[in-house]
Amino acid sequence: MYRLLSLALAVVLGATVSTAFNSAQAAVSSTYDKVTDAQALAARKAIESSLERYADDNSSVNVYTVDELNTYVENRIHLKIIHDRDKCQFTPDIEDRARIVGMPAFEFAWGDMLIRGVCVKQDTELGLDYLKKAVDHAYAPAMMQMADYYERGYLVPQNKDTAISLMRAAAAVGSPHARLEWANMLVRGLGAPAYYEEALSWLYHSLYLNQEDILKSQYLQNEMKKMMPPNIVARAMSNGYYDMR
Repeated sequence: MYRLLSLALAVVLGATVSTAFNSAQAAVSSTYDKVTDAQALAARKAIESSLERYADDNSSVNVYTVDELNTYVENRIHLKIIHDRDKCQFTPDIEDRARIVGMPAFEFAWGDMLIRGVCVKQDTELGLDYLKKAVDHAYAPAMMQMADYYERGYLVPQNKDTAISLMRAAAAVGSPHARLEWANMLVRGLGAPAYYEEALSWLYHSLYLNQEDILKSQYLQNEMKKMMPPNIVARAMSNGYYDMR
């Protein structure tokens, strides 16, 4: 399947890609080539049309769909799936959809693979570049991971204000796991009291199915309730909280 997708890309990009690459190399510090927006759009259409054609033929498509990869990432098992279950066989497809098409879930996965050296040669600098691309696309898992890096000073200069901003942004876009980690940050003393009511409301109105997450949510809610007056807690837990914001 991947070989057919690669063929579709080759037909679309053609000989113009090498010319664009050669002219851009002097100005680009990345070890990977760049393509123009028009070429990236053409590549995206080629991939999508190939996937649609195989779907119409009732054939199985042996690459990750966006929904599949999002599920793996949300459950924090994407590297295990990519490396252990699928034996790295879809690495080229992940790279193409991150580098050429710019799909946030694939940018995150490719960046994480590069940082950790999973299925590819480790390149932390390039991996961080791809995580930051996913952050620019408001991809919650990327914002969470970069928030963790900034809080710990891992691979980037320590900056707790940036960590706070990124984690709150990830929670704001609706990620249940980000809402857990955002509340955890506040309970640990990071962030301002002005965020408490909002964070408790987000956490209270989020659904968790994993027992570990359920217990963590309950613990954090109880801790946050101690940090606010009862009337603020009641307001945060009301169904009309969002209507008042």
